[in-house]
Amino acid sequence: MGHFFSKICCAVLVVSALLVPSSTPIQAHQKTKKKEKPVPKDVMNFDGGIFFETDGSVSDITCFRLEGRVTSEHFFDSFKRIDDANGTHYRRGQETLTEFPEEVRVSLLMVDFPCPGQLQQSGPRRYLTKEMMLGLRFSFYWKRGLELRHIDDIKHESATAEPVEPYNTQNKEELAKRYRWYLEFSIPSAGVPLTDRIVLIVRTPDGRTAARVAARL
Repeated sequence: MGHFFSKICCAVLVVSALLVPSSTPIQAHQKTKKKEKPVPKDVMNFDGGIFFETDGSVSDITCFRLEGRVTSEHFFDSFKRIDDANGTHYRRGQETLTEFPEEVRVSLLMVDFPCPGQLQQSGPRRYLTKEMMLGLRFSFYWKRGLELRHIDDIKHESATAEPVEPYNTQNKEELAKRYRWYLEFSIPSAGVPLTDRIVLIVRTPDGRTAARVAARL
């Protein structure tokens, strides 16, 4: 008799286990949904403009560092790029923006900088001169994906040179003169989406690319 009741109890337990429902599709979806992590918000601050930098060369013994900044009066005040689950957004304060202003200003600073080979060992070196600077050609483009569109109607606003004082003041007369070169350009930009990049290509008189850099938001 005891053996009979043991079989009944086992049968009841098996049936009970079969009758207990597993997680429903809705419950499983809810569990999966809870495990999904929200897409983080990435915020980049462009208050004051777009800054960029690159190195270039006029020859094997004359190299430079180029620093630039894209500005426009008040346009980049409290300007931010926000990347979140909904994509990329550009905001100035609480205002959402999609296009550049009618015109932007590109300010450039060029200074002498050692060529790669000159960083390893001392060798012949020549600093940027006025004649070299006059021979350089500055071209600007809008870049969208792989497409480059040449920007026309560029205004070359100014070009100035500021002497760089040598460290060794005792032999000042014997040292080659060095300068910081400042250049200003105005670029028409009405209707251009903020996702486009400004590309600057600096070329030597023989058409060689001396430097290339992109300014992007």
